[in-house]
Amino acid sequence: MAKIMASKLRDVELITDTGIRLGWVYDLSFDEETGDILVIVAEPDEDLDTSEFVTDHEGLLLIPISAVKSIGEVIIIDSGKLAVKSKLRRIGPIKKTEPQEEPGE
Repeated sequence: MAKIMASKLRDVELITDTGIRLGWVYDLSFDEETGDILVIVAEPDEDLDTSEFVTDHEGLLLIPISAVKSIGEVIIIDSGKLAVKSKLRRIGPIKKTEPQEEPGE
């Protein structure tokens, strides 16, 4: 696997595999303990409706690193792995259930 300097990723364009221009790399978020990259923080394209995307408090897109398909002159994002709010809503809250009693107890 080729190594890429994080500084070389700044301002690289992010495009989904379906051709949607997401924006440009602004920063990377790392796991402090392992050093693994968790999220690409991206400045959204001005024409992108960010209401369905996961964003931070500044409106920057949060793209999970697991969604990256390839890195070159642009970064291709797997649209099926892209974190969007509608996917998060479909999961819904986790309901706690009471344990079922066994027959005869």
